Amino acid sequence: MILLLGSSCKEVPPFIDYSEPILLAKDTTYVVQTLPSPQPKNVLIEDISGVRCVNCPDAAVTAHEIRDDHPGRVVVMTLHSWKFSGFTRPIADTFNTQVATDIIDNLIGSPSGLPTGSVDRKTYTGKTDPLLPPPTWASFVNDQLNEKSAVNLDLETIHKPGSRDVIVNVTATFLEEQTVNTHLSLFITESHIISPQKSDTAQTGQIDQFEHNFILRAGITSFSGLLLSNSIPAGTVYEKGVALEIPSKYDISNCSIVAIISHVDASGNDVLQVAESEI
Repeated sequence: MILLLGSSCKEVPPFIDYSEPILLAKDTTYVVQTLPSPQPKNVLIEDISGVRCVNCPDAAVTAHEIRDDHPGRVVVMTLHSWKFSGFTRPIADTFNTQVATDIIDNLIGSPSGLPTGSVDRKTYTGKTDPLLPPPTWASFVNDQLNEKSAVNLDLETIHKPGSRDVIVNVTATFLEEQTVNTHLSLFITESHIISPQKSDTAQTGQIDQFEHNFILRAGITSFSGLLLSNSIPAGTVYEKGVALEIPSKYDISNCSIVAIISHVDASGNDVLQVAESEI
């Protein structure tokens, strides 16, 4: 089975009505009586960026350094939106996506300027929204890394050699009861993209060979993800599988799958756990 992911992918008959824009190859739910040991809490940084934002390269460096300081514990997604046209109007490659725009509009909040971002989409004490300036990211990441994980999240990607076909398997084991809308989101990111970037440190005002990393390329689910339930007892296990074809416009060797378990609720959109797997 193939997931319909934009016009560059194929749909396999029979026709599927994508009321939820995801075709599940595996969909199993069960309850375990004995809870496994909790995984370490991983943390999501969402870096809202733009190719014409001269300070955004500094934010990219900050996110990359935080990720490198905590191997396997920090996932970065760089969001390029159709908003902020002065900052995000393409120079060469177009990184802007509707899914990034939807995440900003609905889950993080629309900033008044760039760069900015969020850490686990959480609204911290003294804040009115999840938006945080890059110099503060490291501190909030450290706080989140010390939190107890409410869910174990295992992510597996299987790439068929010589093809662009990928199977994504997700297992989410809830260690604590959840009483609000809890979602699973899946995204494709791409790194090591060489393309121009405006910068205030370049003599010409532009770095022609800038390396863009962790770019959010596409949503496998919708921006908010697939609703698991609004009431999840501890011990509940969800197994989800998706078969998809990575669009040819992306370098598959530089692509990763990001899986996020989060609340999407009037009370907040906090990320409970995140995982990343290179294809």
